[in-house]
Amino acid sequence: MCVDTDALKPPIPNSHRPCCMISKFKPLLPHLLLALFGAISVFSFAPLYLFPLMWLSLAALTFAIQKSPSPKAAAWRGFSFGLGFFLANIHWIFISLNTFGGMPAPMAAGGILVLAAYMALFPALAGWLTLKLPCPERLRVLLLPTVFILTEWLRGWLFTGFPWASVGYSQSPMTPLAAYAPIGGVYLIGWLLCLSIALIVSKPKWLKGWGIVASIWIAGWGLNQLEWTRKVGAPVRVSLVQGNISQDIKWDNAFYLDSLKSYLELTQKARGQLVVLPETAIPSFISDVPDWYPQLLRDAVAPRKADLILGIPILGKHEAEYYNAVTVMSDPALPLYKKQHLVPFGEFIPLPWLFNWIYQFMDMPLSGFSRGAVKQAPFSLASGQIAANICYEDVFGREIINALPEATMLVNLSNLAWFDGSWAAAQHAQMSQTRALETGRYMLRATNTGVTAIIDEKGRFKGVLPEKTAGILEGTAQNRSGMPPYAWGGDYPLLIALGALLLGLGLLRRREAQACFAQA
Repeated sequence: MCVDTDALKPPIPNSHRPCCMISKFKPLLPHLLLALFGAISVFSFAPLYLFPLMWLSLAALTFAIQKSPSPKAAAWRGFSFGLGFFLANIHWIFISLNTFGGMPAPMAAGGILVLAAYMALFPALAGWLTLKLPCPERLRVLLLPTVFILTEWLRGWLFTGFPWASVGYSQSPMTPLAAYAPIGGVYLIGWLLCLSIALIVSKPKWLKGWGIVASIWIAGWGLNQLEWTRKVGAPVRVSLVQGNISQDIKWDNAFYLDSLKSYLELTQKARGQLVVLPETAIPSFISDVPDWYPQLLRDAVAPRKADLILGIPILGKHEAEYYNAVTVMSDPALPLYKKQHLVPFGEFIPLPWLFNWIYQFMDMPLSGFSRGAVKQAPFSLASGQIAANICYEDVFGREIINALPEATMLVNLSNLAWFDGSWAAAQHAQMSQTRALETGRYMLRATNTGVTAIIDEKGRFKGVLPEKTAGILEGTAQNRSGMPPYAWGGDYPLLIALGALLLGLGLLRRREAQACFAQA
């Protein structure tokens, strides 16, 4: 007698069947795919500059939001996209928190996840607004580009702002869209990019839509031929010094004199009329520097009457008042620029009563800096009217233009050793390229470990030092004067125009609804 043993086995509960298990996770699949499309955007930025990947990334977001059944669903899709986008684009903050700040790895990773989730709320808001705001259906294609860029701007302003990885940067300075930077800054680039994607994704067979996109990009090529500023004087020979002082020894007193010696030797080798050392090149308050050291630096540049600019912390007039500063060391009067846009949790503690406990788990030197004035005069030097900014400050285009029209050249002093081993330095340099475009000025970057570079008024690299090497970038830079349109109004003209567009779309929808009601 044969017995069917399979028939004797107990039936598999439905909840344990493979197909049922897959069906449980099926609703998550679109969100995982959106997170993946968001994450690949990191390759569109520097150092790879694979800008078409941003087109693909935004196309996926546009399609997903337009096909959403409700504003709530669109918000969740925007959040999923944003979470992948920001985890990929700001993951390097983990290095500063854990490797150099000493924060436990699980806590640092959790902090990055919380920050990315907060930033993902902005594309989520854009998704919700796209389906919620009143608008004629035939014109809804205009909504997502508009609210997406408005929420990007909000992200760069709220709580002092964190505008890292704004989508417009991915197109700068390589594509024709970059030529719109002198007119409306990085957010105009971003809006035109999002509009181009939305027109193609929403109405792929609409020839007029393709014509509009082509016109935008061809006009960008034409704008690139314009000169928004004019040359002032002869080119200036510049020497940008990169010390390559590792972050784990930078603030160690045992290596203090070694750091001073390294920068002195590099300064003595420099040949430019303008010599620039990076942020906190001298890792102590200026009042604690050995008396003999400033004179040695001046002696190094005195024979050719060169200007020497460097970064150094300084004490203020009151107790617990100190600044991240830049000074002209070649001038015994030591004129100063004081950093005014500080890095939250790195250079100041927002809401100390709420967040002070974090520093029990993190060692961050000089984390209580004071803010400098919003408007500070450029250094008036033989080499030009030089406007300094420090590290993170040149992420904010609306603030860099405060130095215009007086400034004829921009100088960024940075120490990005906090993020060694990541793409943060390259991404930051790409933002400097965009600031050069917006202002029509050369941007000189002197950094500790990279990217040290000379950037011309078109955002092009004229010279770059290899990262993580000690050396001097020798080259020439051109002083320039004049005010591109963006320098006059910053982001505000674009914000007003986009707000007016939303209002117009809403009024048009209301008029159509009233007309339908009247006919009924």
